Amino acid sequence: MVMTEKLTVRTRRVSGVPIIAARIWLRGGLRLEHIPGQSFVTGRLLAEGTKNRTWDQIAVHAEDRGILVQSFGSMETLCVSIEALAADWELALTWLAELVLEPTFPEDRLDWIARQAAAELESLLDQPEARAGRGFLEQLYQPHPYARPLQGDAASLARLTVDDCAAFHRRALGWGGTVVVTGEIDEAAVQARVGELFAELAGAATPLPDVPAARGLTEQRLEVVAGDADQAHLYAGHLSLPRAHPELPALEVVGVVLGAGAGMSGRLPERIREQEGLAYASDINVASGAGVDAGRLVAYVGTSPSTLEQAERAIREELSRLIDDGIKQTELEDARAYLIGRDPFRRETARQWANLLAESELYGLPLDRPEWVVEVLEAMSLDDVEAAARRWIRPDELKVTVGMPKAPLSIN
Repeated sequence: MVMTEKLTVRTRRVSGVPIIAARIWLRGGLRLEHIPGQSFVTGRLLAEGTKNRTWDQIAVHAEDRGILVQSFGSMETLCVSIEALAADWELALTWLAELVLEPTFPEDRLDWIARQAAAELESLLDQPEARAGRGFLEQLYQPHPYARPLQGDAASLARLTVDDCAAFHRRALGWGGTVVVTGEIDEAAVQARVGELFAELAGAATPLPDVPAARGLTEQRLEVVAGDADQAHLYAGHLSLPRAHPELPALEVVGVVLGAGAGMSGRLPERIREQEGLAYASDINVASGAGVDAGRLVAYVGTSPSTLEQAERAIREELSRLIDDGIKQTELEDARAYLIGRDPFRRETARQWANLLAESELYGLPLDRPEWVVEVLEAMSLDDVEAAARRWIRPDELKVTVGMPKAPLSIN
């Protein structure tokens, strides 16, 4: 296995509002946890007590200084985020190191967070579209960890211990990650201070363990009980690309053509909502959830059970028409203009820049370079886009999950 540096440091001066945004993203997340919900709970616990301060002291001190402190576990990382006035940059970095390197994982806070997570799960299962969507993820990803909810399940949350969380945190420190600081900063001074505070993370990272491949369920069609009174929830799609795949930008152009852009524009919304009046809610994404692992093509329609078959047929026919007939040059130009036009709005604040820098390191992409985004999109030809569509959109391989309006399932 290839060894990498345990910790990288990225900084960027962002002029304007005198604030800073500091982040650390440690590799880990749901994809590498041993117990469902372990990443979610461990991430939240990072801000719930350290060797120096209890959770309530952290909250009071943060409020006194006007500092925003957040910690969480995601699908791919354990994260701590601190935002503060630029004048407090040294204090913010000291807190960041304290939360990441000296957490205590108090048992009473673990119990509280586990109960919160169980309540969030129950709330999600009260939403019919979320219940159907959960079945769709299992249908596509099983036995990959993305087949399950980030919060785990009630049984796994009940058996999580302080030792489980501490062990996952230790592994994440070994796998390493990225510290990012943006805002009204002196970049050299910040980099030097980060090096001092996180000196124990110097050296080579521990190789990441393998993750089970996503094979999905054998059923091409799955029906689940969604619990809505009079609406069916249709999900159709298949696995597509990871974030760093070179054809992802071209596939994103295809997504805009299909309807992933602003408003109700695009082929699928135009047919499903405008022409056939099948749904008020419809959506399309060609690489939903794309990250280190493959994302998914997913078309969603909320429709009447009586028009469910018609809606599914419309999705299949529009995807097949795109593959068979290609796209128009004008569609390419409109989609390209949309993607280039929206990009500057993702680079306006210190917070946005901090997330972009962290993503750049996690996925090995120059996302922090605005000119790279424009260069990639402007160099794209119609042949490039149609080739990506033919390679990564496969109408014959669609898996379909339908959430039907029956009595809700009991939740254990």
